[in-house]
Amino acid sequence: MTMTDPTLLVTFMIFSAWLWILVMASVTQNFSVPTLSFTNDNVILLQGAKITANGSLSLILETNPTQALGVGYFKEPVRLVDERSKRTASFSISFKSYQLPESYSNSTTDMRGDGMTLCFSSQSNYSGASARYLGFYNMYSKIPPNLKAFSVEYDTFRNPEFGDPEPDHVGLNLGIPNSTAVIAAGVNMWQGNGVYMYSWVDYNATTQLLEVRVANNDSRPPSPVLSHQINLYDYADEETWVGFSAGTGNAYSFYYIEEWKFTSWGLPPISSGSSMGLIVGLVVGAVVILGLVGLGLFVFIRSRRRAGEDDKGEEYFSHTVGMPEFYRYKQLSVATNGFSEASKLGQGGFGSVYKGVLPNNGMAVAVKRVGADSKQGEREFLAEVSIISQLRHRNIVQLVGWCKDGGKFLLVYELMPNGSLDKALFHPASPEALLTWDQRMKIISGLASALNYLHEGWRQQVIHRDVKSSNVMLDCEFNAKLGDFGLARLVDHSRNAATTLVAGTYGYIAPEAGVTGKFTDKTDVFSFGAVALEVATGMKPCDFSAKDDNIVLVDRVWKRLGSGQLTTVVDKRLEGKYNISELEVVLMLGLLCSHPDPQSRPSMRQVVQVLAGDAPVPPVPATKPSASFSSPYAINLKDLQDRRNFGRDLQDTTTTLGSTSTFTSSSFHSKSSSTRDLLPSDEP
Repeated sequence: MTMTDPTLLVTFMIFSAWLWILVMASVTQNFSVPTLSFTNDNVILLQGAKITANGSLSLILETNPTQALGVGYFKEPVRLVDERSKRTASFSISFKSYQLPESYSNSTTDMRGDGMTLCFSSQSNYSGASARYLGFYNMYSKIPPNLKAFSVEYDTFRNPEFGDPEPDHVGLNLGIPNSTAVIAAGVNMWQGNGVYMYSWVDYNATTQLLEVRVANNDSRPPSPVLSHQINLYDYADEETWVGFSAGTGNAYSFYYIEEWKFTSWGLPPISSGSSMGLIVGLVVGAVVILGLVGLGLFVFIRSRRRAGEDDKGEEYFSHTVGMPEFYRYKQLSVATNGFSEASKLGQGGFGSVYKGVLPNNGMAVAVKRVGADSKQGEREFLAEVSIISQLRHRNIVQLVGWCKDGGKFLLVYELMPNGSLDKALFHPASPEALLTWDQRMKIISGLASALNYLHEGWRQQVIHRDVKSSNVMLDCEFNAKLGDFGLARLVDHSRNAATTLVAGTYGYIAPEAGVTGKFTDKTDVFSFGAVALEVATGMKPCDFSAKDDNIVLVDRVWKRLGSGQLTTVVDKRLEGKYNISELEVVLMLGLLCSHPDPQSRPSMRQVVQVLAGDAPVPPVPATKPSASFSSPYAINLKDLQDRRNFGRDLQDTTTTLGSTSTFTSSSFHSKSSSTRDLLPSDEP
């Protein structure tokens, strides 16, 4: 519905006012600790719990990993029950964790620690008295009488006396270590070797149904592994601390939490007055809101007359759901010291990026401020927010907030300590900081995983359209995080994204995209191939300072393949410290993804399988093939610029067909009668 009719607008706003009255009858609480953002300021640490240098919550001290326990609570209590109405809150929790098992007593046999819990306690200083029983309970003894507590256990050690079904099991414990409900987990919970455990815990207070889901990846399972009906009213309090506990027993184990989200809803607001007082307050508030509706309508009509169609973006924005936290411009200005030069991390085609610290929680973030002269307008800003706020993948940069203040557009991302891939490749802080081959393989695999998720793993296909090394960020462990979704488009899985804009950066743009104006998952695959070759060789996809036959990296690599010297293009700075088999796989995949014919390129799913060693590299032509296809779009050759402008415009991060020519390699041909003229001319 478009709010152009004042009558519809009034109806909508009156409905919103009464809806506000209903919403005020319940209170929502939430908190979020993004990846590796735990601090001493947002967690209460008990026993052996600590915050690691990389920002994760460690529940066991590394100096004493046996017969150890630890508990960490979020610093602020949550309200899970309302004693006046005898109601219990509904809640939803998700977290990501991993365990590092160690050899027990220096033996060759690994012995599992007891496990960990998601725990709820009415006291912020409560922990178990024993290193056994998950760090939260004592053997067969109930919790203290003045304490209310319960937990969801993630047990990796089988105790027959408690009726445990097998070492890896999930259970619901109500104040004692004996589980009220327990079931085999069905996934690897004794993690180690880089295996993570993801869990989702949901409680519906209306149906009194508690559901627990676990997985070894970030895809939420459709069905719970544990489902149990229970009234949690007697086990929670109006002030309940939520956290994690762990105990090692006789084993050597470390437990880490990397990210955590909590939301609760369904309780009435705290009120010391009578119900009548609450009703009167709500009615008065509604009258005030209705008065503001009239004023707002007046201002709206005047602004419509002045601004014409300028509110289309506002309307789209207001209907976008799933938005992350909203920040005021002043808040982000304070966080970045007034967007000072000292806080500036870099400059992109869509604006500047600044390092900041959020005043409300002390979280370190990267704030992207879209420049006034940027090519990213409101449409691109809305696209980036609406798309990336819904994506959940370990190799995609997490959007934690946004700001739209008049004509100012800002995005708040989790801060990546190691910056962008292009800087790590071409401007390392020191020779010792040069990316190792293992780090490069991790980056390439992570980027492939992110694109596979965008193309096939979400409910709609996402075409990124601007995959390049400067848009790949690196976290503290050099995991790749794909960002900058300003040019991305959502597409139904059965359709392709067609546009007349040539979006992206030269060297990364697939040839057919520049000619046809059509972007598909295969154009993203081409961009991935360019990045893969860039990472393996340490050379940029296009280098106009190189000799004529070495300007385009993919052409250079294909020539080396044809001459039997493929691996000689490896980054010389590695000084031979690389796995030659892995190098060959990356180079061959890079060439295959860069195939001029989009139908001959693999899918990102195939790329992931090859990189994981689950499939062989498909055959790659010894020489670069040619491709031919028709362009459905007319190309205005008068808008194409001369060679000097062409070279200059290659530095831009985003181009349009109306202002610059598209890159095509010397071996690329098109059925368009004037495609040859798209190539930069040698003539002045």
